[in-house]
Amino acid sequence: MFLSSVAQSRNVRQGKSHICIVTCDFWGLPAAGGTATAYHLLAASLADAGPRVWPVTFLGATHQTSLCQDIQQNFSSASINFECLKPEHFLPEVVNNFPYEALGVAVVRWLQGAGQKCDIIHTHEWGGGMQQLAALVSMRRKPGLRLIVEPHGGHYWSSQGTRQRPTDLFTLRIDDHERLTMHLADDVKSPSAYMLAHLRQRGWRLPSAASVIPNIVPQAATSADNRQLKPVWQLAFFGRLEERKGLKLFCDAMEMLDISTLPRLEIIFIGGEAQVDMIPSAKYLNTRTAGWPMPVTIYGGLPRAAALAILRAEGVMVAFTSLVENLPFALAEACIEEIPFVTFNVGGVAELFDADVHADVIVETVSALALFDRLETILHQGTLQTSVLHPAIKNSADLWHLFHVNQDLSERHRQPKRVAIARAPPVEVVRLAADYSSKTLKQDVCGHLADDSVLLLLPPEYSMPPASDMGIIEYVASQLPRLSKTRMLGALVFGAMLPNNLVSYPTSPTWMIYHGSEPLCVESSPLLILTKLFCTNFLAEAGDFNVFQTWVLIHHLRMAGLVTTSFPEPLFTLNGFSRADTGCLADRIPAFRKLEGDFASNQMGVSEQVLISQHLAPVPHPAASFRSNFDKFQGQHGWQYIAVDEHGAEKGLTWQAGDTPVTEDGKWACNDSSQAFISQTTLHPCSLPDHDCCQANTAAVGVRHVSNLWDEAALVEITFEVWPTCGDGLSLQFVLTQNNLSSVLFSKVFPALDVSPPHRETFEKVLSIFPGDSLLFLVYPGANHDCDGVYVHDIKLWQSKATQMFNSTHELISGQ
Repeated sequence: MFLSSVAQSRNVRQGKSHICIVTCDFWGLPAAGGTATAYHLLAASLADAGPRVWPVTFLGATHQTSLCQDIQQNFSSASINFECLKPEHFLPEVVNNFPYEALGVAVVRWLQGAGQKCDIIHTHEWGGGMQQLAALVSMRRKPGLRLIVEPHGGHYWSSQGTRQRPTDLFTLRIDDHERLTMHLADDVKSPSAYMLAHLRQRGWRLPSAASVIPNIVPQAATSADNRQLKPVWQLAFFGRLEERKGLKLFCDAMEMLDISTLPRLEIIFIGGEAQVDMIPSAKYLNTRTAGWPMPVTIYGGLPRAAALAILRAEGVMVAFTSLVENLPFALAEACIEEIPFVTFNVGGVAELFDADVHADVIVETVSALALFDRLETILHQGTLQTSVLHPAIKNSADLWHLFHVNQDLSERHRQPKRVAIARAPPVEVVRLAADYSSKTLKQDVCGHLADDSVLLLLPPEYSMPPASDMGIIEYVASQLPRLSKTRMLGALVFGAMLPNNLVSYPTSPTWMIYHGSEPLCVESSPLLILTKLFCTNFLAEAGDFNVFQTWVLIHHLRMAGLVTTSFPEPLFTLNGFSRADTGCLADRIPAFRKLEGDFASNQMGVSEQVLISQHLAPVPHPAASFRSNFDKFQGQHGWQYIAVDEHGAEKGLTWQAGDTPVTEDGKWACNDSSQAFISQTTLHPCSLPDHDCCQANTAAVGVRHVSNLWDEAALVEITFEVWPTCGDGLSLQFVLTQNNLSSVLFSKVFPALDVSPPHRETFEKVLSIFPGDSLLFLVYPGANHDCDGVYVHDIKLWQSKATQMFNSTHELISGQ
């Protein structure tokens, strides 16, 4: 295995590097996007670079191994080695603390086997799953192996424009692992200068050599050098039919146009199907455009060639209204195909062409009114010039070839024929007792152990690895001095094999080992750190955390500018979980972690960071929140918990306390032994014979909020996960009742699916709401219902002032 034997010096291969492209987005997947296009074109260009051809392996990283194998069989390029992950790469199973974690571990296992041929690895940052890969490569177990990361747009970047900044634990984990992926990489090559600036402004740490190389665009090198004047009388929306691409904003602008003043106008929509307001986008567009006075044509799911053929027709102009972009491939295609267009000036759009020469196609303000003003002017004049690509875009393939030539040359000169292995510092194992005092630990270590030694802090819940694996720990210890200087690495934490034969890794920002399905966890994990760094940065004397926990040490390291990452192999064994609490669920804040005593203290660092967070991205409180107000009293804060039988009769649920006084341990249920209940904001309906569902054969369960708010533009928001994994599925309804008249905000049916992770959706709608109005979210069982349920992340009602605040701010500006 790649990291399973004691390090040995070895020969370094000289010559052309074997290039591996590892991506979770690739052609053939149903939702393949811009990352897939960028990597397929890069692979094709490197594998067919004239006299300089590199061997290329393309790894399609997905849980859908059978689908990937089908794509592999139909892969058309003989010069590219297309590979897929195999089922064995996902074993032993990994506890998924965020969506891409298990997938990232599977990639590491691939690299330890078939991937050992790689000399240069290209991958993306988004999803955070490649952090384990970055940690592995940084260990330099294979001399000369280099990781190049291309930022195609991370989780927070893609959430710009949403009404509320996401701050849930999954989002925070994804963001931090995306940051670590970039930080641990050997180099970063961004498609745009915009993206580099965006990341640096938010405190992302990038390699010193980070620079811009645009994505490869086919036929760019031979595209036109001069702009052409073309007639315009058809407006086309081209892109995925979703709000992030500006679909609603485009429609708003179309409805401002006065067709009676225009000589001719037709509207075209071309794009992949999505959802808008919880309904299919085609249905949304058919309803919204039904009364428009101009002809409207909607094309959904067209092949790209067919879409371009429509856009190349005489008179067509594209309006690119995307709210968030990096370096959009569709815009570059429009330049090559000489299709006239206008575009919002977002992201790296202006880097595609000379912005000074193309001022007539750039709409500076992202708004329907600004778009309307520009479109009205163009339609009245009846013409618009095409756009010409910037020279850097035209030459992007040459730039990528030159980069890889230089990588080959620099590696050849940098590495000797024999690689010297760093001297391993002594590893001092410190077995921690339960409730080990922080001050005692520091006194026992500092001044008694050599500064150049390495500490292995082992909590009592873990067993040491077998002697055969100690060589790995010694090798990793030998890399810590280098990584502390080159990567500002403060510590390494280790995952473990669990008693249930799963593997769990500690992940930021909680750094706990989770059970995965039960509310069980361990707060600390094995940690490797240079003794000097421990004694300098562990601030036990502050007295805020009297009992040692690894997450406290990691917090202190972060305050000193040092990062922590997990090691991508589970060397240790967990003997048992030490804490049972709802905070041991991966999506719950561990509320049991408190400062000593009742003292308030700012642990966030510099005051400027706190202030910037508050005034650039404030987090107002909703007028009502199901999760925050979840209580054991009916009607508290306007929330009611109900069941509805097959005849429509409504029954109030009663609170049944759990084993502890904590609210999350109890549930809302009927007085009988019914399986209809609400527990930990999970709604579990019931379908059983013999009237075992609240004295009925079936019982839907729901939560109702009775408003005390008067607001003509309130925002209602609901985020939920559906688990239709047994029985025959379930259905949902969200109903608004005003003046005894009810209207369905959305209604959906979910058949039984044997899938993981669950289906997750968010619904938002602005509406008028007044005191006494009610919102009811109901979950209905199928006829053979067993264990399906709907986990409600939250149902929130925001006052209009809060929604205005969301629309005017995008994202937290903060350092790591």
